[in-house]
Amino acid sequence: MTDRSDPVSVPPRVVLVDPYQARSDPMERKFIELYPSLGLLTLGAYLRAQGVEVAMVDLTFARDLGPLDRSLRQNRPHLVGVHTKTLTFERSIDIAARARAHGAFVVAGGPDAATRPEAYLSAGFDAVVPGEGEVTLHELVLAIATGRIPDHLPGLVTLRHGAAHRGPARPFLRDLDLLPLPAWDLVDMDRYLGDWQRRTGERRAAVLTSRGCPFDCSWCSKPTFGRTFRQQSPTRVVEELIALKERYRVDYVRFCDDVFGISRPWIDELIERMRVAELGIQFECLARVDLLKPDLLHALREVGLARVYVGVESGSQKMLDLMNRGTKLAQVERTAQALRKEGIRQFWFLMLGYPGETLDDIEATRRLFRRFSPEEYSVSIAVPIPGTRFHAAVKDRLLGRRPRPVRGAGGRSLLYEAAYPQKLYRWEQARFELDAALGRARGRISPSLARGVERVADGFHERVARPLLLGRERTPKS
Repeated sequence: MTDRSDPVSVPPRVVLVDPYQARSDPMERKFIELYPSLGLLTLGAYLRAQGVEVAMVDLTFARDLGPLDRSLRQNRPHLVGVHTKTLTFERSIDIAARARAHGAFVVAGGPDAATRPEAYLSAGFDAVVPGEGEVTLHELVLAIATGRIPDHLPGLVTLRHGAAHRGPARPFLRDLDLLPLPAWDLVDMDRYLGDWQRRTGERRAAVLTSRGCPFDCSWCSKPTFGRTFRQQSPTRVVEELIALKERYRVDYVRFCDDVFGISRPWIDELIERMRVAELGIQFECLARVDLLKPDLLHALREVGLARVYVGVESGSQKMLDLMNRGTKLAQVERTAQALRKEGIRQFWFLMLGYPGETLDDIEATRRLFRRFSPEEYSVSIAVPIPGTRFHAAVKDRLLGRRPRPVRGAGGRSLLYEAAYPQKLYRWEQARFELDAALGRARGRISPSLARGVERVADGFHERVARPLLLGRERTPKS
């Protein structure tokens, strides 16, 4: 058991843990896009600035929990903080047990614990931090290091009499510029960057310029930041880009914001500061079609924009409205055309199986997809995430399955009783794969051949596949 009786001779010590292991991720076997956890790196930098001794166990490239065991023995932490995702739940529970065996107070943070804190508390965690962790963890480790377990700590959820007890709400940080640069030295940056360089020829890193999302899509969960939106200044963002370039020779950046460039004045200033800095860095981001005006895309391309992820979701305006997307098909079309004109790669997120969707809506999505043929895409079966309006609407029809993500097809498991059987949605995903293959082949095969393949595939779908999948008789030949 760690001796925490002397606050002077025993400074507070924290070990942060990322339980994600690439080798056990079903998506990872197909395609690797690995970055260290920016949340943990920022949290570690903040705690260090407050005088806390910080170590981090990053299990991304690990084969087992050996690195955790070694860190617990070496650092003897007062507190262990674990970043949680649905995929890592079982491993997180194992980590908590090992940390408690070393006398540490164990805290869960991240999206999964924020969504269901009771599951983590009942499985062995001492507390859950459902919101921003910087100030809460600092106050918590100071108390623990001096032998105190605080009651009613703002921003903390604990277990009392078998039920989750929430302390007072913790105000969000107002000025993100006050946060230090991420503590990149806590992880093996050379491993991450070297892996990217071997596969792409680029040294890629991730940057987060904001926290939260003000939009209200009915299927989207926001357990950590809610609908708040706070943003670093363009000056602070460029400072981080310069640091990555100078320290690690980074030449490609992914902006990991939920939505990039919500404020036009902000992004205009960022573009100008990136231009003046002459960074020579390419970048990618996730953005909304209603924000990506053609003139903005042109300016972004001039300072390095290479790829944009866009949540197209559906080719049916009815479905976009049911999802509360707040976007129009005309905006999708305008953005897709502008991206193609500027030579910027586009990655479309598409969704099947949302409540209210009909076969005609699915066909509308395919027509849109076939028309613009984005370079990359993901077609997922809608996942009802706890805490969303989507989940509330279908909670009495849940099937008890777990999602099975697969590269290129998104979620493949139907998790609630939808309008059609799971096999139909999987068939539709396969049809998108065929359309994508034909899109990639354009320029190498004749247009007439491509149209012929499309006609044969569509005819087979209408006359044979769809009737069988729906349990109906085949459509008779005309």
